[in-house]
Amino acid sequence: MKKLIAIVAALFCFTGISFAEELDELTKDKQAELMVTRTIVPEDQHTTNKTAKVQIDYTPLTDEAHVYYTCIAVSYDQGEAMNTVLACLQDFQKENQYYGYKYLRKDSVKYFKDDKNMKWATYHSYVKFTR
Repeated sequence: MKKLIAIVAALFCFTGISFAEELDELTKDKQAELMVTRTIVPEDQHTTNKTAKVQIDYTPLTDEAHVYYTCIAVSYDQGEAMNTVLACLQDFQKENQYYGYKYLRKDSVKYFKDDKNMKWATYHSYVKFTR
């Protein structure tokens, strides 16, 4: 009787393992699609600065987004950068059916020089959206 129970239990384990591998292979494609970070440039930039550009790096699997506001350092204004990023986040939230978001890290500003020796400023915001 004990041998029969052991054999039946072993069969259940082997069939479970074989079906689990098949399901993993099917979901790997879907997971790979969701793990890809998409770069989105909003159509409405919500900025008055002509050198400013907004870019959103969005990961659908984790519902996280990095928002970058980049402009020439001479014309950089912290208040305008914050308002522009806020407006772009609200547009993105409406387009993708999210009802809110929270900041995962304190916003930061980074200054750098490009290959033409021009100084640029980048305002970075990191958020997680909630449904």
